[in-house]
Order: sequence, then structure tokens, then C-alpha cells
Amino acid sequence: MDHPGYEIIRDEKGFYVGKSLGGVPRAAAIKGADCFSFDQENNRHPCRIEPWGEGGEGEVKVVSEIKLDVGTPITFNLPDFSLLDNQIEMRALDDLAGCASIMASLIELKREPAAADIFGIFTRAEEVGLVGAGLIAAEQTIPSNTFVVSVETSSVIPGVEQGMGPVIRTGDASYTFDAEAEQILTLAKNSLLSENPGFKWQRQLMAAGSCEATAFAVNGFSTTGVAFPLGNWHNATTKIPDPNGAIGMEYISLDDFLNGTDLIFTSASMISSKAASPVKERLYRVQGKLKNRLKRQT
Repeated sequence: MDHPGYEIIRDEKGFYVGKSLGGVPRAAAIKGADCFSFDQENNRHPCRIEPWGEGGEGEVKVVSEIKLDVGTPITFNLPDFSLLDNQIEMRALDDLAGCASIMASLIELKREPAAADIFGIFTRAEEVGLVGAGLIAAEQTIPSNTFVVSVETSSVIPGVEQGMGPVIRTGDASYTFDAEAEQILTLAKNSLLSENPGFKWQRQLMAAGSCEATAFAVNGFSTTGVAFPLGNWHNATTKIPDPNGAIGMEYISLDDFLNGTDLIFTSASMISSKAASPVKERLYRVQGKLKNRLKRQT
């Protein structure tokens, strides 16, 4: 549920020092950026990051008219939300889009229950090392035979296009996911295609970053993922390390989001059919036709 930003770590008597948490665009530290802080009542107060050459790794100069306590979170002063035509824009789509998709799927499953136990899991501290997901997985908070589907946004990469559907994610920058878990998404995709031949979907190893599925996979869970192709990943209009970039709202396709939510909802009813592999059936048909021919002696 978190998003990259800064945390106040000390007072330098005239300005504050913030430290980056997660992959924050380097351009913000080089060029400066308008930001705001949060207090305990969730009120927002304007502040600004300014260029500063004397800080340590990940440290920035923060100028604020109000007192900032150590631990105060700082984020970019961008609009909360915008929906224009087929594009959703937010300061923090990564990963509120995934949270919203999970919630929408759970609401639909309340109306149309599936013959399986379904858990919606919302974790914290993902951007600094998948901390919440890793603790849930390591402590076996959910049954060990649970199929885990990581639902999130992931940066557009070659081979992936916005507007061409949600991505069935075969892996991330750290790990390759599980074919048995992915089979559930494949069955759901096929079901949706049978109802709507125009249903769009993509399949790709999304290696720009790592996601919660990896935290579960390394703890023995069968995992897969659904990703919404994301523009301006972590608010970087070019690349996160680019000092010449700028700060902008993250954005995804509305159609991708809606189709992805349909995919997640439909997959819940496919658990009992996971052994019915279309790929296996297709291979068996071909093998049955050609087996005798392969046995012939020349």
C-alpha cells in the first residue's frame, strides 16, 4: 500500500534532512521538487526539496515553514486522482490500483461466492524490500497451499503496451513464478475470451522491479501475478535514475484496470478446474495423432 517518498531523519537548524525510501526519482534531488508532509491527523503541509550537495546517500534538503518531526513522511505535491477518457492518473497508482482491484474483486465475490477460500492481502513497506509481504509469508499467516496472485502496477517495458490488457505476470526482476498458479489465470482468461472475444490480455515477465509474489515464492508458496502496465513509474517521467528527468503523475489504462479486475474475479472460480490445462490437452491431441508415426521403422 506504500509509495516511494522521503522520511525526515534530522533537523539541520534551518532546514530538515529527508532520506529516500524506495525508488525515488533522482531528478527530484538534482532539480528540486514541490512536496508536502503529513501530520498525525493526515493533514498536508507544503514543503520543498531543494538541491543539496552535502548529504549522504539518498539524503535531500527539505525546506518547510512548519516544524517537522523525525519520521515525518514527505511525498510529491501532485494531484490525488484524475480520470480523463481512458486514462487513470494518480500520484500513487503503484500500488493503490492493485489494492482497488482486489477490493472490487472481493465485493463481486461477496455477491457471487466462489467454491474456495479467498483472501485479500494488503501489505506495507513493499518499496523498501517487500517487508510486509515477507513477514506474512514467513509467519504462514495464510495456509501454505494457497495460490498467491500478486496484483499491482508495473512499469511498461518492451513487449508490453498500455491499453492492450492486464499482464499475466510470469515473473519479476528477482524470481520466475509458478506455472500451476498461472494456470488459474489462464483458465480465467479463456473463460472471459469465450464470453467476449475482444477481451484483451498480455503475458510477460515484468522485470523492471520486484513484487510481493517473490516474497511468497521464496517462502514456498505457489505464486503468479497480474500487472497493470504503468507509465511514469514512481513518478519519474523518464527513468528513476535519470538526473535530467522530471516528476509526474503515474498513469494506467482504465480498460486494463477493468479487464484485470474481471480476470482476478473470474480466477477465483477456477481453483477447482486448475488441472484442466488447455496446453496439456492440446499436446495430448497432437501426440495421439503422431505417436504411431514416430514409432514406424524406416
